[in-house]
Amino acid sequence: ERASAIAAAHQLPLTVFGPTELAEQGFGGILGVGQGSANEPRFIAIEYGVQYNAGPTICLVGKGITFDTGGISIKPADGMDAMKMDMGGAAAVLGAFQAIAELQLPLHVVALIGSAENMPSATAYRPGDILTTLGGKTIEVLNTDAEGRIVLADALTYAQRYKPAAIIDLATLTGAIGVALGPHAIGLMSNDDALAHRLMSAGAAAG
Repeated sequence: ERASAIAAAHQLPLTVFGPTELAEQGFGGILGVGQGSANEPRFIAIEYGVQYNAGPTICLVGKGITFDTGGISIKPADGMDAMKMDMGGAAAVLGAFQAIAELQLPLHVVALIGSAENMPSATAYRPGDILTTLGGKTIEVLNTDAEGRIVLADALTYAQRYKPAAIIDLATLTGAIGVALGPHAIGLMSNDDALAHRLMSAGAAAG
């Protein structure tokens, strides 16, 4: 609904895939993670700035797990109440996208969000299941609390159709980052050192 409101306010192309479209197109990761919840999964795409012909395309990809129990590999009770924050990556992407549109920046940016609720139930995916992702690769699920990378696999594959110059992936991955860095820093990993330095500089300037 929030993505739809942003797209409508700025007259931007919006695509939302529900379970039927996800199955037809092969989004096995998002469908697998979301199959245990009564709240159906979604994949959201919004595009901005085609008219600017501004050169390189940037894809912003957000992890949108609306609540993460851990699934069958359930998390400890302590801190479970905070797991509504697992859509923080998707929220950051939508916030950035809204700012880009409001500022009318001369950029070509695509926002992509894989959204699901990770719940344990009679229909939930299980450790040992094999999921086939949008890219055709299979994933053996060893722990259902590793749902973020499964959902993001589909979203990152979808991003390739835009032939982007850069993909910036924002996600609450993973608890081990918090153990390693504490509350003092976030983890940033990249195969492009120049891009990583630009992102860190932008973050420092905004802070």
